Amino acid sequence: MPETCGICGETVPFDATVHAMFHTHSETGVIDVYVCQDCYDERLGPMFEQADTQEQSP
Repeated sequence: MPETCGICGETVPFDATVHAMFHTHSETGVIDVYVCQDCYDERLGPMFEQADTQEQSP
């Protein structure tokens, strides 16, 4: 079953997606999307790597 990437709009196989949920603390509420692996690796993944590094800093 294919999914549409919530970032680039590409249609990709479900097993090539990452599930992402964002709580916006606004009227928009929760954004619940699937993103392709490439968009995750290029755009979302690095944000979480930075957060992990900041938490480990003294």
